[in-house]
Amino acid sequence: MTYADVRSILVLGDSVSKGVVLHPHKKRYVFSKDGFIKQLTAKIKPDVFDFSKFGSTTSYGKDLLQKKLSELEPDLVLIEYGSNDCDYHWDEVAENPFSRHMPNLSLTHYIENMASMVSVIRAGGRIPILTNLHPLDGRRYFNWFTKNDIARQKSTLLWLKRVDHIYWWQEMYSYALERTAAALGVVVINIRNAFLRQKDYTEYLCEDGIHPNEAGHDLIRQTFLDTMTGSRAAVLCK
Repeated sequence: MTYADVRSILVLGDSVSKGVVLHPHKKRYVFSKDGFIKQLTAKIKPDVFDFSKFGSTTSYGKDLLQKKLSELEPDLVLIEYGSNDCDYHWDEVAENPFSRHMPNLSLTHYIENMASMVSVIRAGGRIPILTNLHPLDGRRYFNWFTKNDIARQKSTLLWLKRVDHIYWWQEMYSYALERTAAALGVVVINIRNAFLRQKDYTEYLCEDGIHPNEAGHDLIRQTFLDTMTGSRAAVLCK
């Protein structure tokens, strides 16, 4: 199958592709009307079926993939996962800083799940496309999940050691995904690079330091379209 044949796109991802943002005044998560998938739906020819879910990981996506491939028979599958896979249960860390803590999914498990999904998509003659992970603001995210509580922050740091480690850890998952995609010959929408090219990428993030804001979603949308330039954009874009 080629891009000229694409008539429908299945989206599997987490809160980023779902368009979740932190409302600056209500201080709670809401669904943005300007999420990048909603923006793309208005600009590209194929039908878009978005089954992204807040808080989901590649394990959730892997289980959902086969069912949706059979139900919808999409021509292309866009996969956006990782920020939850690499995240920790921070309340448990703060409560037990001297215990052993593991991320939601290990790096190995995350990559295995992504590679498995690519294999399933290709086995059905469909096109897989992946996104890497946009950069987070480690300090802002640290303040968010510790609720700016000094005691909770001190306890968390007994285990974490350095706030910078939050950024490095997430970056490792993103780079591992890029290497895997390159080995498999899969197109990657490099949203991380798009953010880091900005003068201050944190301006494209919500107050929680991890969710893209509306400007961030616009940046992701444009990055997708830029990646699909030339003959591919001609058949996908309106």
